[in-house]
Amino acid sequence: MRLVSILNEDLIFCDLAGSTREELYRSMLEKAAVKIDFPENIDTLQANLIEREDLTMIPYEGMAIPHLRNAKLKDLHVIIGLLKTPVKLKKNDLAPTQVIIMSLISDKTSDIYLKSLAAFTRFCAIPGNIQTLAGAATPEDVMQTLGDTAIKKDITAEDVMKADYPHVKADDCLSAVLDVMHTQSKNVLPVLDTENRIIGQLDATDVLRSFVPDYLMMMDNLKFVSTFEMFDKIFQEEKARYVRDYMTPPTAVITPETPLIQFTVTIAKREAATIFVADKDSKLLGAISINSIIHKILRG
Repeated sequence: MRLVSILNEDLIFCDLAGSTREELYRSMLEKAAVKIDFPENIDTLQANLIEREDLTMIPYEGMAIPHLRNAKLKDLHVIIGLLKTPVKLKKNDLAPTQVIIMSLISDKTSDIYLKSLAAFTRFCAIPGNIQTLAGAATPEDVMQTLGDTAIKKDITAEDVMKADYPHVKADDCLSAVLDVMHTQSKNVLPVLDTENRIIGQLDATDVLRSFVPDYLMMMDNLKFVSTFEMFDKIFQEEKARYVRDYMTPPTAVITPETPLIQFTVTIAKREAATIFVADKDSKLLGAISINSIIHKILRG
């Protein structure tokens, strides 16, 4: 199934003008209202789009993906706006937006929405494609530019994973690794060899457990225990300990083609809190956690 098969040329607006997110979204909704029988007034739709966007705080980098679900909608409507002048829509954006892919989603179209979003994301991840799309002069040009971009049958690991996932090496010292875990808000990190192949994982829980005195591990009631001993030991030894001292075999490694339901069940069954995605040579591509599923699927 091709991406263009779900698009409507009447909902593609080139040379979109505006200097703020509010102006641009309103302009797109007003133009689309000619073709779509909206269940809410434009003020409400615009406010809901921005409220949801501020809730997720996804940083945009050239392509913006505002969206909302509304039970009163009867179908999925994808509205495309190409900006005449790039605009930084939100404070946390990584680059000014050139292309806006606005999606209005009915109760029964979440599946096709997520698959189409994945297709747009794959297309725009290719260097130069955002600029080419933004430069289209007509809706017909947009359809031609998207060409044979496909909507995949299934949502897979590559659509959900966080790419550029932080990693460590076996010879890294514990002090530096704790810094990475702190700054990146990760408690499980993949351990890579010199060729970026996954050879293990480092779990912060395993690190902490190794410093807990044996007598505390054997106690059932810690109500009256207030010792700081284990933390003092960490502070004293963290620069002399290394990843290799704590790494374990990776709990779960999957291919980028693994379907959504498979790795979701793995996480739901608590078989793995963090799943690593690797290519055929075991080189790290990204990672998936429950936060990935919430971010990309439940609130994507």
